[in-house]
Order: sequence, then structure tokens, then C-alpha cells
Amino acid sequence: MEKIISVVKLMAKTGLFFANVDGQYHRAEKRYIDNFLSGLNQIGSLDAELHQEVLSSLQRKFTFDEIVSETEALVSGFTDKERTAILHSIKGFINQVIRSDSRVDNAEQEAYKQWKQAFHLN
Repeated sequence: MEKIISVVKLMAKTGLFFANVDGQYHRAEKRYIDNFLSGLNQIGSLDAELHQEVLSSLQRKFTFDEIVSETEALVSGFTDKERTAILHSIKGFINQVIRSDSRVDNAEQEAYKQWKQAFHLN
């Protein structure tokens, strides 16, 4: 369960980073991340304390290097198969976040490209 919690926290932080990379935290991007967290609440994956911890982490800005470093640290604790699945899930989540405001800024596109390169993903 602890690993799942770590993945949830990382996805929220990663979503926040990509939502802000163009300099604007658009309402649609915020709503997408909020809906992600709400969905987890509905299936019982987030207790109130964890939900609050994730929300409070969303009050700060993260750097690209922090996101990559935290992702590397997190996935190092998984098997290769699990690592691949987690990275593809995060990749899909990032893609949804940056597209949620119906436009993909050049800065978002470049950061997404760099993130995928950091993890050898297409």
C-alpha cells in the first residue's frame, strides 16, 4: 500500500508541475487533477490524511529536476515490469493534464518530451 501511496503523491506533483510549466495553472488542468484525486477517494485509495497531504503538496511549485529525481527514486523500488507500467501510467496522466485545457503550449510539449527522454519512453 505504501508504494501505491507514493505513486499517487508523485502523480499529483507531476500533474501540478506540467499544469504550471506554461506559466498558467488553468482551471481545466486543476479540475483534471482534482478529479483524479476525487476518483481515488471514491474507490477508497486515499484516506483523509493522505488526501490532505497530497493537497498541501500542491501548494508549491516543483522543478523538472525534482519531478525526474522523485520519479527515478520511486520506480527504482519496483520490478522492471512494474516500473514500465508506472511510467506509462504517469506518461498518460501527464498527457491528459497538458491537454485538459484544450491547448498544448510549446513549454508543455518540450517538458513532456524531456520527461519521456529521461525515462526512455516514446
